[in-house]
Amino acid sequence: MAGNTKPSSKAVFQMIDAALKMDPSKSEGSEGVYQFNLTGDDGGTYQMIIDENGGKAIEGTEKEPDCTLEISADDYKNMVAGTLNPTEAFMSGQLKIDGDIGLALKLQNILNSFTA
Repeated sequence: MAGNTKPSSKAVFQMIDAALKMDPSKSEGSEGVYQFNLTGDDGGTYQMIIDENGGKAIEGTEKEPDCTLEISADDYKNMVAGTLNPTEAFMSGQLKIDGDIGLALKLQNILNSFTA
């Protein structure tokens, strides 16, 4: 992407939604409800829901989350783009995780499969 023009948080989740539906095999073994509480400009609440039927990403909350991640919208976009390592973000306090840490670890594999 050129310059500082990053897609909106909503657009990023729409891209993730499309990627999850296009290749359900990438999310196999990562079943759960991931909730993202994005802070700052362009923040909001989003969920990535992965079950036996595949995965989807939505704006808002549809199900009780198994794992909640709190991160600034900018840091989240950098994480999805592959320029911010989720483990480093967690260790430095940029990313807060509540709930199933094991699921959060699987999330890195899912995100990497989109950027690879």
